[in-house]
Amino acid sequence: MLVTLGVGAGAVNTGNNLLFLVLGLMLSLIVLSGLLSELVLRTVRVKRTLPRRAFAATPCLIELELENQKSRASSYSLEVEDVFASDAATAEGRCYFLKVGPGERASASYRFIAQRRGVVSLSGVTVRTRYPFGLFEKWRVLDLEDELIVYPELAAQVPDPPKESSSGQEVPTHRPGVGSEIAGLRGYREGDEARSIHWRRTAALGRVVVRERERDVARRLTLSIDEKRPPSADAAWASELERLISEAARTASMALSEGTAVEARSRTGNSPLVLPGRPPDPVWRFLALIEAGGPEAPEPEASTDEKRIDVGAA
Repeated sequence: MLVTLGVGAGAVNTGNNLLFLVLGLMLSLIVLSGLLSELVLRTVRVKRTLPRRAFAATPCLIELELENQKSRASSYSLEVEDVFASDAATAEGRCYFLKVGPGERASASYRFIAQRRGVVSLSGVTVRTRYPFGLFEKWRVLDLEDELIVYPELAAQVPDPPKESSSGQEVPTHRPGVGSEIAGLRGYREGDEARSIHWRRTAALGRVVVRERERDVARRLTLSIDEKRPPSADAAWASELERLISEAARTASMALSEGTAVEARSRTGNSPLVLPGRPPDPVWRFLALIEAGGPEAPEPEASTDEKRIDVGAA
């Protein structure tokens, strides 16, 4: 730009035709750069794919897909950057695409590390380019709102949960086995007990059918989170609360793998009861959304028919 201004000033002052020709060539390159960069950014669409699970302080990948909807022209040297509503990431969410042909799609992923658990809001994406000469950078902001639930960081080590069974009502697992709930009917197999035969359906169908029951669980683990903020709470208290929530997330995963039904409770509510053999995502989601409450929040209640582990910060 400075050279162009200098050539222009020299051409006007001297009236030299050669300088005017050089000035016209330089101005045409600037205009051409603007037109080509505008053509590159026109009719491009971006699609974002979030990870199925994201944990605090743990790397994960977010995929950006760029679609060139032009029928003839290609798009070159495009940089796509996610726009976060807050400082949720420790790295810039950028992906670079060298060339995307007409009607083609290209995908790229960037590494995302959430600084803390909770909701991460993404307000849109910025598509920018310096094509063709790198003289100017032109960009366009596309609305692409999205939310990502970041689960708590899983603690490396946690105390062992109690191994004794609860004395309350058994929890059905909806899996075949010995239990109190009937799952359905099936054909008789060698080794089935005679008392499980459904005689009425056997007579109606002309073949022996038996009742198939659901396996029950006698152990139920409740993780009680006390998020009450004391009047003298400081940064150390907040750090301790995050540590305890991380331990609760790891405990939930371990207990489910050992055949225990798990739920989590706090002063603001409770999570769904997760049965053994199922992923702990409902409990992790509940733990991710816990916020420090005020002194007026009621204490989490625990019923008498279950085991309870208090992991509240004191």
